[in-house]
Amino acid sequence: MGSLLSLKKGLQVLVVDSHADSRELLIILLEQYGVETLTAACVEEAVDIMQQASPNLVISELVFPGEDGYSLISQVQAFEMVRGVRIPAIALTVCAQERDRTRALAAGFCGYLSKPFNIAALVQTAACALEQAEARL
Repeated sequence: MGSLLSLKKGLQVLVVDSHADSRELLIILLEQYGVETLTAACVEEAVDIMQQASPNLVISELVFPGEDGYSLISQVQAFEMVRGVRIPAIALTVCAQERDRTRALAAGFCGYLSKPFNIAALVQTAACALEQAEARL
């Protein structure tokens, strides 16, 4: 099972959230582990970044003005098919109902956490998602 040590230097994580404070918090947290972060405020911006970079992990809100996180996960899955790589994605969202969790996991997110979140739980979820992606390669 993943551990805090599984977040190694050299990882590139795409953080997608329409709230600047949420993005900044995740940047600070991930940089403490030596993780490089890319950020996007919306799905369109995230897709543009993914066309230029190859993040190892996506952490995304589900609620955005315009396209939502479900649109993003379908586009992440399309990138996986085209590039022949696994890009795990975690939903980190204000949607806190069990049905939201079920829907996110069914859509293709490999992890789900609701806000406010526990930092250790996020790191553990990210480490597990990365381990599972490596095992599937």
